[in-house]
Amino acid sequence: MDITWDVAHARLSHERMLHIARALISMRPDSVTLGGGEPLGVPGLFEIVEMFRAAGIGVVLRTSGKSLHPSMVRTLLVSCSRIEVCAMAFTHALHALHLFDIGAAKLDRHAVFGLDATGIRRGFDRLEDFCATTAFELRHLGFIAFSDTIGPDHAQYLQSLAPQTVRVTVETANTSVVRAR
Repeated sequence: MDITWDVAHARLSHERMLHIARALISMRPDSVTLGGGEPLGVPGLFEIVEMFRAAGIGVVLRTSGKSLHPSMVRTLLVSCSRIEVCAMAFTHALHALHLFDIGAAKLDRHAVFGLDATGIRRGFDRLEDFCATTAFELRHLGFIAFSDTIGPDHAQYLQSLAPQTVRVTVETANTSVVRAR
């Protein structure tokens, strides 16, 4: 079982967040996805992440990267199992991906991180540049996820531009299609 907690939208007190985290841990999920706005701006987030990690529960972080500070990178890469950087604000996303790539180069083991472009509404032209150039510069990039709303031909074209070492998926309402290697 996987649980998604929109932790940033809730605006709960720290004690209430700890209470909810304990309740989620008692459900023994395989993973918990923390998102909902910008979770990096939630006070006490790192304590919550560590609670899940200590309980053997994988943590997926969904962030725009806007609130990412270099001092957070190592902790997130070590504590989370996956980091999904959303491309809603492309400039923030690129900055965050570069910070995660630099941090990952310094670690033996780290979270899988990548670009989640499934919710992108503008900046489609930047996706082509990202796949053709930036993705090759990010040596530790793990994935790129697109939405099927960009059209199957364009999605296939973008997949062809990305490095072969990067998992590229096209997410639909019910499934995801992974590029054949």
